[in-house]
Amino acid sequence: MSLKKVFLTLLLLIVVSFSFCLPSFSFPFFKKATYAPAPVQSVTTYRDVQNNLWCVTFQLVWNELSEKFVKGPVNFVGGNPPIADELNKKLYTSDILSEESYYTTYGKISKKLKKQIEKNIKKKFNETSDLLGMVNWEAKNSYLFYSILKKNFNFLTAFDKLVAAPFNGSEFNVKYFGVDEKSDAKLRKNVDVLFYNSPDEYAVRLQTKEKEDVILYRTDKEDTFENYFADVSQNQQNTKFFKEDVLNVPELKVDKTISYDELCGRKIEGTKFVVSQALQTIQFNLDNKGGSLKSEAIITIMKTALEPQPTQPRYFLFNKPFVLFLMEQGKEKPYYAMKVNDTDFLVKE
Repeated sequence: MSLKKVFLTLLLLIVVSFSFCLPSFSFPFFKKATYAPAPVQSVTTYRDVQNNLWCVTFQLVWNELSEKFVKGPVNFVGGNPPIADELNKKLYTSDILSEESYYTTYGKISKKLKKQIEKNIKKKFNETSDLLGMVNWEAKNSYLFYSILKKNFNFLTAFDKLVAAPFNGSEFNVKYFGVDEKSDAKLRKNVDVLFYNSPDEYAVRLQTKEKEDVILYRTDKEDTFENYFADVSQNQQNTKFFKEDVLNVPELKVDKTISYDELCGRKIEGTKFVVSQALQTIQFNLDNKGGSLKSEAIITIMKTALEPQPTQPRYFLFNKPFVLFLMEQGKEKPYYAMKVNDTDFLVKE
């Protein structure tokens, strides 16, 4: 057998083998589409496992939307993302806050509402907003739900600034404050030991002049905020902070804006409105003197567009290429389809 014939024979075998390996295909229109679920975006809720920040302000605006507008749980057409179900439980309300520390309001979006909010938060907190500038105040048929929380607290006595050192093996040093063997004895009155289970698991409470408790819980557990707090609440032994004890706390500075994209674009059941914005800011600082927290949250909703009303006659002329389908009512697929490109299938006069 010549080399050329051998080559052609091998080529034929390869082609035949490959044809058996090909998957079968159906006409793509009739094939039911299947989609892999998109990964759920992490959300900042109190029960969330993965996130590292939570503040009650977003729950407050959700409560306003639920109670003042929807008049019940906020449910979305097509089903709720996990965060909506969690927020609907209303595990946290304004009852956990003093009246002077927060402000909430809602209303139809207008420049008048913007000025009213700016005036009220300036008067109550001497603050300006970091979120109101992100709202389209020209939007028609839209509503805004707004909350702000402001806290300032000071330790009974300012802690000592300690030597900068790494944090959890970091390659760089961070600032610390606290109490060591050189500190004045009065600083120890700032600290209550809630429990000390081991060198890797303990909790303390730092007292402030404003009666705002700063609780620090050291643990290697991977859990939710809810379960962490349950650990602290259930294990309190309340012992003294002895003169031999040492406290070392890193200074903290947080400035974060969170967008709850999984809520946006969803239509609220029983209404003609969709969520257009869902935002929260968290600014938190902690140093040897005390700390401050400022958090805002907004939800904006807009009315869905109405069906356009024809203002002049419309001509639906199928005198150019078109597609035709036949299907039974209530079924998901047509049982017939055709594309009409020319006169081959048209009845001639």
